[in-house]
Amino acid sequence: MFKGTPTRNTRQIKEAIEGVGGVLNAFTGEEMTCYFAKLLKHYYPRALDVLSDMVLHSTIPADELAKERTVILEEIKMYRDVPSHHVHDLMGELLWPDQPLGRTLAGSPETVSRMTRADILKYMKDYYHNSNILVSVSGDVDHGDVLARVADIYKTRQAKKPAAFVPAKSVQTQPRTHYYEKATEQTHLVIGLHALPRTHPDRYKLGLLHVILGANMSSRLFEEVREKRGLAYEIKSGISGYQDTGSFTVSAGVETKKTVRAVAVILKELAKVRKSFVKPDELRRAKDYFMSQVSMGVEDTLDHLLWAGEKALCSGELPDKAEIHREIETTTVEDIQRVAQGIFRTGNLSLSLIGPVPEKMQRAITQNLVIEGS
Repeated sequence: MFKGTPTRNTRQIKEAIEGVGGVLNAFTGEEMTCYFAKLLKHYYPRALDVLSDMVLHSTIPADELAKERTVILEEIKMYRDVPSHHVHDLMGELLWPDQPLGRTLAGSPETVSRMTRADILKYMKDYYHNSNILVSVSGDVDHGDVLARVADIYKTRQAKKPAAFVPAKSVQTQPRTHYYEKATEQTHLVIGLHALPRTHPDRYKLGLLHVILGANMSSRLFEEVREKRGLAYEIKSGISGYQDTGSFTVSAGVETKKTVRAVAVILKELAKVRKSFVKPDELRRAKDYFMSQVSMGVEDTLDHLLWAGEKALCSGELPDKAEIHREIETTTVEDIQRVAQGIFRTGNLSLSLIGPVPEKMQRAITQNLVIEGS
């Protein structure tokens, strides 16, 4: 998409934004693709023009496609050489096996190698139309001016039926594991569980549970795994929400001989928050941390743009800080336990691991992959 349109070549696309001190980039998520620019406000019409030109009129030159294919193949190799990244791809395959959501975003060497220019042109025709595009602008700009410019740019673009996706199948009844033996200096692991869709009523409660367990250095996992026992340099939790499903993960990099112990401690912490109420002062700190992160995040125009854009694109609504604050403040210790009990179940467990872990250790981990009380 950056390789040229009928009126701009690839260098002109980049120089149009970077030539005035701006940033031009893009990223692909599981359910959307985002093209964005950040620059001084009086240049915003230029950014809108360049981004729209790319999205609506990219020519996808055959020679550029051939070069980009090679670049993507190298990118796939690069990420596979980074165990802390690759182990998350393996977790996706465990949570959603043999379905789109479980496949890596970059694809595989085989799928990238056989992709044709016709495939990409068809994809653009199917998805890059008015019913499927959101334009989001954040900054000190006039809303009416933005609407007028967008209406003029996209007035000739045909609207089609909005795109649909293959629903995810998240049913799981017993633990799943993937051990990827590799001669690394450190063993990397992810414990994953099916969680909540992005618009679920309990999503903010899950966010607080994430803060309590592994979002920062004050969290339970950091304290128990790193500070008290020295089992890992890095230990953290993460949540992902999609249109119809989600995940809760705990990831760590550990010394190989400490892997069994590290997994046991993590599972013990998941069991503990299921069994007992968190302390009121612990919940209070989590609430303050959560809302502070929201408030600081929206101070950056790009972060605000992405937050509001994703919300509008996926739910048709804009984020409301007052509503979020109400949801956070009304969350109780009982709510946190209820959410934990719904997600932290043995049958809902998956574990992916990359490292020089022998079969005997693998068997020990698998046999003890249990959340007590679930």
